[in-house]
Amino acid sequence: MPFKKGAGRIYETLNICCVPVALNSGKVWPKEGMIKYPGKIIVSFLKPIEPGLNRDEFLKNLEMKIYDEIRNIS
Repeated sequence: MPFKKGAGRIYETLNICCVPVALNSGKVWPKEGMIKYPGKIIVSFLKPIEPGLNRDEFLKNLEMKIYDEIRNIS
C-alpha cells in the first residue's frame, strides 16, 4: 500500500532529516477484526533520510526502506 503524500509534504516543508520507523505489528495485531494475537512486536529505527530529496523521491525511498525492513523482521 502506498504511503500518504502528507509525509512527503512535511519532509519537504521542514527540510530536516526523517528517521523511518518500521513495525511488524500488523502481523500480530491485524488491522481488521477485534482479535489480537500474542506475539513479539519489533520496532526498527532505520538510517535517517537526509533532507534535499524532492517529495516523490523521498516517498519512494521511505516506502522502500520501511517495507524492506518489515520483510526482514517478519
